[in-house]
Amino acid sequence: MKTHQEAVNIARTWLGTPYVKRQRCKGAGVDCGQLLAGYLLEIEAVTEADVNVYGPYGSDWFHHTRDELYLKELMKFGTLIAETICRGGQKIEPGNLVLFRAVGSKVFNHGAIITAWPMGIHANREGVCETDLIACSLTGHKQMDIFDPWRKP
Repeated sequence: MKTHQEAVNIARTWLGTPYVKRQRCKGAGVDCGQLLAGYLLEIEAVTEADVNVYGPYGSDWFHHTRDELYLKELMKFGTLIAETICRGGQKIEPGNLVLFRAVGSKVFNHGAIITAWPMGIHANREGVCETDLIACSLTGHKQMDIFDPWRKP
C-alpha cells in the first residue's frame, strides 16, 4: 500500500476530471463514489473485484432510502476513526477519506479524500477539485465520518 504522501499525490492526479455519474475514468469522467473507488484502487487498498459491487444508481438515490449503502461499502475498506461535524480543529491524516451527509440527506451521500485538513479532493458538478471542505457549501458544517484506509477493519 502507498504512503500517505504518495496517496495524496495519486488523489491529485484526478483533479480536473469532469463529473460524470457512474463513471470512473481519470481525465474523462467520475462521480464522488467512483472517485473514492479509483483512489482506493490506486493506493492498493482494494482490488477491482472489491469495488465492482456498485450497481446502477440514480442522482436521487439517497432520497429514497435510510439504508447507509455508501457508509457500509466504505467500512469494508477502512476503519472508522471519527464521527463529527465538518469544521475546524479536526485531526485528519492526509489520504484519509470522509463521507458527508450533504444536501439534507438522511444517509451519507458524498465523499472526499483529505489532502491537508481542511483541504480535500472531491467530485462535484464542476468536476474533481481540491477545496476547503469547511468553506464548501456542499460539505461545510455537515455530519461527516472519517475513515483510515491504512487501518483495516
